Amino acid sequence: MINKKNKKNKKNKKNIKIIGTIVGIIAIIIIGVYIYNQIKISNYLSNLTYDIVQESYDTYGDYSKSKYQDIVPENIYSSMNILPGPGEGDGSNYHITECYHTNPITLVLPGNTAKSFYKEKCYYIRKNEDHSSGGETSPTVYWKLDDDNVWRVSDFDSPP
Repeated sequence: MINKKNKKNKKNKKNIKIIGTIVGIIAIIIIGVYIYNQIKISNYLSNLTYDIVQESYDTYGDYSKSKYQDIVPENIYSSMNILPGPGEGDGSNYHITECYHTNPITLVLPGNTAKSFYKEKCYYIRKNEDHSSGGETSPTVYWKLDDDNVWRVSDFDSPP
């Protein structure tokens, strides 16, 4: 009788180990897929942020020339431009001495939101002036995934 119990206990322990191993493998796969998707979203939003900011520079903040009107509101788009924007002309009234922005780093957050951080620096000289204007800043672009499963810019912050 003791042999039967020992065999049954050993069999139960073996089954528990097998089930535990299977559950562990499934958990690792699920966590891996989740992390992979987070990295994929982060890279996508970082690249998209870079493209939007660069386009805003290239168009001097002219929203009518943007191909991102469906995902960025006009007021945010024009504020993403560190160059003198709308009302300042097409850039022919100043000379850019230095202007760049870094590749954004994006954090995907709970609640279908994300933040993209980057640094930008721009100095320019206006016509008929002898001094440089501009500056440096570290903006944050806020993203929200809408009900249509489209990431859209929800806010923008550029501290002085």
